[in-house]
Amino acid sequence: MSDATSTGAHYTAARPANREGLADVTLDKAHSPDKVLAHDDLLRKFVKGETFRPIHMRIGIMGACNMRCNFCNFHSPNEENFYDLFSFKDSLSTEKSVKLLKEFAETGGRAVTFCGSGECTIHPGYPTISDTAHEAGLRIGLITNGSRLHRDRLSDTIARTHTWVRVGMNAGTEETFVAITRDRERTFSSFVGAVGRLRENAVDPQFRIGFNYVITEQNYREIRQAAHVAQESGAHYIRFEPEFYSAMGHETIEARMAEISGALDEVAGLADDDFEVSIPKLDRGPMDQVDDVEGDFEHCHYSRFVTAVGADGHLYPCPQVHLNSRYRIGDVVKDGYLKVLEGGPRQEWEESNPRRTDLCKSCFYRPQNELLEWLKRGHIKLDQALADYKVEVPAPLHAEFV
Repeated sequence: MSDATSTGAHYTAARPANREGLADVTLDKAHSPDKVLAHDDLLRKFVKGETFRPIHMRIGIMGACNMRCNFCNFHSPNEENFYDLFSFKDSLSTEKSVKLLKEFAETGGRAVTFCGSGECTIHPGYPTISDTAHEAGLRIGLITNGSRLHRDRLSDTIARTHTWVRVGMNAGTEETFVAITRDRERTFSSFVGAVGRLRENAVDPQFRIGFNYVITEQNYREIRQAAHVAQESGAHYIRFEPEFYSAMGHETIEARMAEISGALDEVAGLADDDFEVSIPKLDRGPMDQVDDVEGDFEHCHYSRFVTAVGADGHLYPCPQVHLNSRYRIGDVVKDGYLKVLEGGPRQEWEESNPRRTDLCKSCFYRPQNELLEWLKRGHIKLDQALADYKVEVPAPLHAEFV
């Protein structure tokens, strides 16, 4: 542990950083791992060991997708231990989705992100589900491939009800985009018009829409082009990340790190008051096939604040391990959200998985978990961290999406 964290004043030491020689990590405001510090009421309960309910749900309402991205974690033979419960046929009906989200809102939920194994926007009930969640008081986020954003009904629903949208770009040209995604709907060419219209028409004053770019061997030479397309489209940001799901994919970009880092340094210069460029931690290992347990924390604390539901209707600790049988907690569609959360199944899972094992060795939410661990240990003093955060971030963006 660094000297900075032991002083109790610099919680920022938990933020991700690249090794020397690689581009500096810069995170856009919407994806800051420090947002848990905006919830002093929950953090005080956490530090004292008191119980509280998750405020953010990540949910996949269907397993089907209208694209076949060649880096998709649900199809990587190199991560075959992941997602053994995944099925294209899984889907939560509109009625069941509505019931679940209403219960989540009534029991302390504040935000829902539609994501998961498939493409949520092709669900026939997505507008109805979104309207109901919004009416129940939930703020809504969407992770999407963007193929339906130009359609009027969906676009109107998102503009009326959503707080943010993150679109998978993953290429700087339409030719490469089609090669990577096998897209058949001319999605790439629709980005420039659809994204700007949503930004202009959105009701939520904190609305943000941006692009996510997974860097692979196939697209790393198009980083500059993608950043310019994103800026031209009217997006609030472009967020880069390495291909970390596939062990093979991560090894292929390792040899290109210097070139990738140079491109990222260059596009970082495009950032201004209206457009953010998010530079990631590049040297992440694969999520599976690892022996070392990464990160200075023993337990998953993040799952106390955020929970995940798969298209199979079951509760999981977090999106990283959802649809894996070793992390399946209980059927919230059949038995009810609160019954699974507090009626025994979740507690049984916590007791049977007390430490980080199997798929949790390489944690996607390491910054959040390290921060929470250090608060729990007292290495970071809670009052000082809260005070520092209020000075640095007086108006947190999308605080409910911790």
